[in-house]
Amino acid sequence: MKKRGFSLVEILITLGIFSLIILALINFQINVFSQNTLISNSLNADSEMRSALKKIVAELRGAAQSDIGTYQIAAATKNSLTFFSDVDGDGHREQIRYFLNGSSLARGLIKPTGNPLAYVAGSETLTTLVHFIANPNQDIFAYYDQNYAGTSTLPLSEPINIPLLRLIKITLTVEADPLRPPAPLTLGSQVSIRSLKY
Repeated sequence: MKKRGFSLVEILITLGIFSLIILALINFQINVFSQNTLISNSLNADSEMRSALKKIVAELRGAAQSDIGTYQIAAATKNSLTFFSDVDGDGHREQIRYFLNGSSLARGLIKPTGNPLAYVAGSETLTTLVHFIANPNQDIFAYYDQNYAGTSTLPLSEPINIPLLRLIKITLTVEADPLRPPAPLTLGSQVSIRSLKY
């Protein structure tokens, strides 16, 4: 009586096919996790941008003279803006600074302290608002005077003549991974500073 079984060749072919199926499943799982991470990062970046724009616009609208009597806007460049606003409703105007910090948009806050009040540079509290800024050299802020008439109007050139400033445009572009889709996402807003309106 002959015993029937698998030959060595049949076992090797079966193991090879099984290995290919396992590799295909692992590759599929890696792609799913990778896509999931990319989509999650894109959604987080979109949420961060919307939240940051809302915060910047609200704080800029309420910009006013500092507690020590200095002008509403302390400094203005294409990727940095410093102004004074009572952001926590305590009756004192904090110094707020929005600026590019590497590939992130950050916010610095200095509360006035002491008697007489002063804004101490070393006491700035920093918060990162938006990650994955697509181009760290991009212009975040554009400044316009009272002659602003829509998209055809050119922004004020640097150095910004701060007393002429009446309207600020904010544009943020984020891209979680420049080597993979989706394409960069751009959001923008504009704000007129209430205390500077004619």
